[in-house]
Order: sequence, then structure tokens, then C-alpha cells
Amino acid sequence: MVPDLAEKHAPLRPSPERVAARVVPAGPAISIVVPTRHEADGVAALLDRIDASVSLPTEVIFVDDSDDMTAFRVRTLGEAHRYEHLEIRLAHRPFAARRGGLGSAVVEGLRRARGEWACVIDADLQHPPELIEQLVAAGRSRRADIVVASRYLDGGSDSALPGWRRAMSRGCALYARALLPRRLGRTTDPLSGFFAVRTAAIDVDVLHPQGFKILLEVLGRHPRLRVVDVGYVFQERYAGLSKASARELVRFGRQIVALKSPGADRAPAPHRQIALYDIHGILTIRSAHRLPELEKFRVRQLTSPPDIEVGILGRADTALVELEQTVPHIRYGERLGHHGFVAEVELLDTDRACAWVSPLVARSEHVLYTNVVEPMIRWALVKRGHVLVHAACFARDGEAFLITARTDTGKTTTMLKLLDRGGLRFVSDDLTLLDATGRVLTYPKPLTISNHTVHALTSAELDRVERTFLPLQSRVHSRAGRRFAFLIASQRFPVATLNAVVQLLIPPPKYHVERLVPGVESEHDARLRALFVIERSTDTDDVRMLDADETVDTFLANGADAYGFPPYEKLEPLLRFPDGDETDLATAEAEIIRSALGALPSYGIRSSNMGWAEAIAQLIDEGALAHAVVPDELGRPA
Repeated sequence: MVPDLAEKHAPLRPSPERVAARVVPAGPAISIVVPTRHEADGVAALLDRIDASVSLPTEVIFVDDSDDMTAFRVRTLGEAHRYEHLEIRLAHRPFAARRGGLGSAVVEGLRRARGEWACVIDADLQHPPELIEQLVAAGRSRRADIVVASRYLDGGSDSALPGWRRAMSRGCALYARALLPRRLGRTTDPLSGFFAVRTAAIDVDVLHPQGFKILLEVLGRHPRLRVVDVGYVFQERYAGLSKASARELVRFGRQIVALKSPGADRAPAPHRQIALYDIHGILTIRSAHRLPELEKFRVRQLTSPPDIEVGILGRADTALVELEQTVPHIRYGERLGHHGFVAEVELLDTDRACAWVSPLVARSEHVLYTNVVEPMIRWALVKRGHVLVHAACFARDGEAFLITARTDTGKTTTMLKLLDRGGLRFVSDDLTLLDATGRVLTYPKPLTISNHTVHALTSAELDRVERTFLPLQSRVHSRAGRRFAFLIASQRFPVATLNAVVQLLIPPPKYHVERLVPGVESEHDARLRALFVIERSTDTDDVRMLDADETVDTFLANGADAYGFPPYEKLEPLLRFPDGDETDLATAEAEIIRSALGALPSYGIRSSNMGWAEAIAQLIDEGALAHAVVPDELGRPA
């Protein structure tokens, strides 16, 4: 992920004025993508020259693969707010994400570019920044898709290169154009590292670069681009070291072979597996592996860079030099290397994050979501003025009712019984999205059921195989199984790895509500009307009113009970807000919940025979709910 370092940090706690809608500022006209590796000495000079030469709104996206102080220097300059025309953004890539060299770094930057045009430029000032707006102007006036700064056109020169480098560069360019004349013959300099491209004209998911010759990849994968050349004089290097090497020459050869293969303009198989999710326009996710819990939020494309990105580690030993000085991060592993549970999470912005997981975690997709992705979603939603409350939700006539309980109490069964009676609409189970105005939004994860749940329903549509294996699944994923897992976790056993293996071999029994209550209707959003806190009791059956403080505390306690499994203990300290404040996630969530509840009625229902559904139905049907008086300025019942 790429942080927006120059923007002001979001307020520490969401205010009612900010949570009603997410405001997206106008984007830049030009995105400048700068791949860096050990370029700390040249960053300031590059930014000074860019700032002095651009007049349009511009963002500079540094994608850094360094192990030195480059990322720290970029962050420091961005936070200093010294550049009048520039918004500075940074992505410091973990070691495992650097496959493909600087070419893949450029792809990362292009993926996040928000401008109409993206300009790719090196950080060593061999590409003069003063030409950036000239390239864009040429593209606009000549209706081009890509404008190449060429060393071999009239007005251009490569005399700053040593003689052997000039000969090698020209020879490789001739070789590439000879092998791919239709695709590369549209420019005089197919190996240029300095070009501007109209972002809407390319599909970054088909780019699969090897090495630093990214223009070769862009042209080779997009044979229909309209190309224009503009001559330029290649400059002396200001700082840093050349990336040319024998290894890069081998990569160049492999890249040519890949571009000559059939279907070179189609996305490689790994990219076709990418899953994209949009949660009500509030939060977007891009994952290298599907997340079944978010299937109802899946989309074909995102209109902006993802807020959360999930990747798969190619190797587990990804300790990052100097990372502590660039981005907040954690790494969790269990001494088993890439064969076990490994998760690396980075918060790269005030409200954006990325995670890298080992292949085992990726394959155990329920563990990937529950133990890694969901805590990140929870954090990111709070930054956007929403909270995932640990509660089921149903609605009637536009009014929403929440049911919360400690884990494995009977919340899901209670809600399904209510839906099975008819007359109610499904909103969410387990987690519900709530904002400070009291509006709930559906969060339709599949429901985790038990053998008891199915027996309590009249028409669940499970086939014979599913019913046969349900008792085993219920026992493995029961409250007793959860307690056993926490017990061995306290003994420093590799419990996260064991959990991933078990859930891979015996997946939890998860079904969408339509399978369990056929014909049930769903509600997208509703206004919160009342809350029910259900509890088990050995000898007491009663209903009592709860005050606001008790209700908020109960929500937080139930939410905390749902988390706590590794690696959450390591991840939790990371869930702090910026600006040096020590406010934690739970405190921010409590403020949103308290604002949402207002003076709404909250009921504590204790039952010795799991009769919560009957008690809730009676309260609703008989109109026995306490009534609010008038709506306040936010539209909540007061």
C-alpha cells in the first residue's frame, strides 16, 4: 500500500460531522512514479526540481525497494510540507514483494496512480524532471496514449552514458525491435525509462515485468496503444548506482521471450486470481487469494487504489532493514518458516494497510480472513467513521435490531429462529457495520452454524453430505475446541499454524443465510431501533433495561472475546492512530457506538433454556419496546 504523506492526518476520533459520508478530495492531474533502490542522496534534489517545474496538481509516488534510508528520507520530506505543488506518497515494499525488480515497482506505482497521466522517471536525475509536463502536453495535443522520451530522436542524446553502455543499450533496442517489430516499432527508444502514459489506456494486471525495462513490458502487452516520441538529452547521474548488470541482461532476454509468447496481452495466471472487494464504497480490498467471507462485496474492478492489500509471501524470512524507521509494522511467525503461519502487516498510511502471509495461511482462507484481514478491516473502518460491532442484525419496516452475545452463546441460532418465523429481514450475522448516526449496513458474511442450529430450523437446505459432516465440523469448531486452542496457545505451541492446518482440512461449517432460511429477504441498511444482549443463565429467565455505559462496555467485551487468537496479540499494538497519540482501537470504537446508541433502548435477556428468540419476538410483536422522543440533528432517535 502507498501512504499519502503530505495530506493532513485524519482526526484522532471520528466526529458526527465527518462520519456521515466519506469525502474524497479531487485527485491530481499528473502522477509521477519513481522506483527507488538505495537513492537516499538524490531524493531531495529530485523533489526540488519537480516542484520547480510543474504547475498542475501533481502527486509523486515513490515505490521503494531499499534497505538504506531512502524511505525514511522520502517520509521526512513529505511530512515537512515544503513543496508547493506536490503531494508525496510512499510505498516501501517488503523483501518478498520485490520480485520483478524495479519494473514491478513501477507497476505498483501505476496501480496507485490517481492522475489522468502517469509519468515514470528515475530518481537519479538522468531523466530531466523539467520535461514531465511537456510529455503530458504532447500526449494531450497529439491524442496519444503513451509519450516516450527518446534518446534517439532529433534533439535527443545518450552521450552521458559510457561508450560500452551506449553500445549495449542501442544493441538491445535494435534486438528488441527486430524480434517484436509490430509492438516495439512504434517508438525509437523501446528501452527508455522515461515516459508518460494515460492511466486509463493500460491494464496494469497484464504487466509482468522482469528487470527494470518497464516500457518494453507496457508496449509489448498493449499492442494498440497510440505512441508518440519526444526527444530528450540523457543526463549525468546525480546520485545512486546504475542498476545495469549481467543479471538484468538475462532478465531482458527472458522478458523478450515472454512477450513473443501467445497471449502476451492477457493477464498472467497469478493476476487472474486477484480478488477485489468494495465494502459499501467505504473500504476497498485487493487480495491475492479469495476471501469467502467477503464474497458478497466482490467487484470486477476498483475505481481507486485499494485501502487494504493482501499478498502472499514468496519466502518467510522477510526481516526488513530499517523498516522501523519508515512504516509501522509487525511480523508474526512460529519457528516453522514459510511452511507454517507467517503474517507480516504494515500500516502505510493514516488509514491504509497491507499484509503478506505465508502460502499455508493463504490456502486456509477462513484463517486468512479471520486472523489477519478482519482485524485490519476493523481498524480501517474506524478510521472512516464506522465500526464493526460484534452483533447479529435483522430489520423490520426500515428499523434495525441488534443481538450481541459472548462468542458461542447462541446469537446465530437466535437470529435464524427469528428469521424462520417470517416477517423480518436479514441484515448481518456475527458482525454488523454501524456508524455514529445510528445507521446500520449489511455485512453479509456466511454464517458459522452448529449441528444444534440446523436442528432448530425448519427448512435449512443442506444436502446429505453436508449434514453428515456437520457434527464433526461442529465439534472441531465448538466452544470446547476454541478453549483448547487458547490453552495450547498459552504453552507457546505453534497454535496459529495448527489452526490453519485444521481449518484447511476441516473447514468451519459456513453457509449463507439463503441456504439456512430459504426465501428470506435481506436489508441493505436500516436505522437502529433497539439492542438485545443475550446471556446464558443456570436458573434465571428475565429481561432488564441496560444503561448506555453498560451497553457500550458489553459491545466492547463481546468484540474483544471474538479476537485474541494469534497473531492478534502482536497486531493489536499496531492498531494505534497517528500523530503520536496512544488512543487505541477500542476507545475509538466506543465513541462511535456511544454516539450511535444515543437514548435507544437496550435490553439484557437472560435465559436458562436458550429461549432468547421467543423473548425478543414478544418484545417486538407486542410493541413493548421503550420509545424515543424526537430525532436529534443527526437523525438519530434521541
